[in-house]
Amino acid sequence: MQGRSRCWYLEGETEEIFYPLVAARYLVGIPLHYKLLRGQGNINRQVTGAAGQYLHNNPATRVRVYCCIDAERNKRSATPLELDFVREEIVRRNLRGVLSVDAIMADPEIESWFFHDVEGVYGFVQAKKSRRNPGRYRNASNFGKRDLQRLFEQFGKVYVSGKRARHFIESLDVERIVKCCPGLCAGVTLIRTQAHDMTNHLIR
Repeated sequence: MQGRSRCWYLEGETEEIFYPLVAARYLVGIPLHYKLLRGQGNINRQVTGAAGQYLHNNPATRVRVYCCIDAERNKRSATPLELDFVREEIVRRNLRGVLSVDAIMADPEIESWFFHDVEGVYGFVQAKKSRRNPGRYRNASNFGKRDLQRLFEQFGKVYVSGKRARHFIESLDVERIVKCCPGLCAGVTLIRTQAHDMTNHLIR
């Protein structure tokens, strides 16, 4: 039987910490491979190249690709993620081992999602109950990395994205975040739905 894998192409180190936590909670038993893109260069060619390299190293494997990036990054970037272009390149290069390519977009950025567990944020920075104002962050999509940094600073802490945020991210309520993020919830559902589907949706 052909090997199956789900390749998660992650924009940066913060995603590299967060998404495995989601997988551990919701995607148990589904083989996953993570590739860090670091948000640099032409992301479309990076994804295509990484998929080709993975299949070269694992020729008997069939994969579904999920690109995990910030929606805000996609707006700012000179080379935003273009799924149609990536899919066309997969077909042009005849990478038959790639069954599909989809995206999970953090809106507007992954730090925005963390505000869905703002009580967890307050708990991590050891904020006294009297100094907490969770209602201010009710609409998480209005906040992002800079707002998280300011909140940390209010309590004498420093938020630095990436590996230095590991303990903070691991302290958050992942289940609450997934339930509150339609895009993330849809991504998890898509992966679970496709877990045992070996149909190639790109190359017939």
